[in-house]
Amino acid sequence: MKHDVHSSFGFLTITFMKRFIKIASAVLLLACPSIALKAQTQSTDESWENAKKQAQTEKKLIFVDLYFTGCMPCAQMDKEVFPDPKVAAVLNADFVTFKSDILKEEIGKKLCMKYGVTGFPTFLFLNSDGKVIDIAGGFQNVEQFTALLQNAKDQAKKGIFKKYSPQINEKEYPDFYVQAYMANKRNVPFDVIDTYLKSKDVTEEVSFVIITGLRVGKQYDDAFLFSSKKLAKDYGKWSVNSHVFTILQRKKKEFEKNKDLKGFTELVNESKDFYTPEEFTKYSGILLKDFGVEKVVTNPYTLQK
Repeated sequence: MKHDVHSSFGFLTITFMKRFIKIASAVLLLACPSIALKAQTQSTDESWENAKKQAQTEKKLIFVDLYFTGCMPCAQMDKEVFPDPKVAAVLNADFVTFKSDILKEEIGKKLCMKYGVTGFPTFLFLNSDGKVIDIAGGFQNVEQFTALLQNAKDQAKKGIFKKYSPQINEKEYPDFYVQAYMANKRNVPFDVIDTYLKSKDVTEEVSFVIITGLRVGKQYDDAFLFSSKKLAKDYGKWSVNSHVFTILQRKKKEFEKNKDLKGFTELVNESKDFYTPEEFTKYSGILLKDFGVEKVVTNPYTLQK
């Protein structure tokens, strides 16, 4: 009959299909770690510790993808890069993958706090002890991302790590910084930050992540630029270059007041080492474009005669 879905033949067919789907899904997860990466529904402190234990047991490195739902380059990485066979093969062979939504999951917020993360996606490359090999971010095509993975493997093999401490300890940070990341209270008055930082060295880890994570400016801009090469070596180019770009955007206004295009161009060129040739062409073009040109804002609602 038409509604006899529990006939023996129909029942066996449905059972067979369910088993086939389960087996096929398991095979896909094993064959493509990016699917497992995307399928992770919740990241917690416990799952983070388990990832590190798994990396120790399997003698692998750790790849962390910090993202949020609605982030376009994050989605582009999920769609175009992580599923690529070359990328998937390296991740599966040499890395334990960990993905966290920084808006929904506390461990994601803690990792952002730990490394002063401000842009997404951000990628962390660590060893099984939690030592940072490298930090990168933004959309990376297959070739660029494969190069990042290979570099992480090479650096780890040589025992070259960044200066970050391996553990996340909220007690190391002032309360205003913890609240900025864990409770999204990011409008911290400068005098509060200054009271803390003025007795510190900008090259110390906590000072560094406060300055980069909260985009601290004013008198800390020159100190940061002066120490930028050391900071890039200690904490990674990616973590430094985005803040250098922010500083240069602020500096542009100062040079424009003095109509000093030559001086500003020289300052911009001093940052060249922090960027790839493609990045420097892009960022220097943005910085030098319309130098000194008065920005005229037109009110679209002004009545025309």
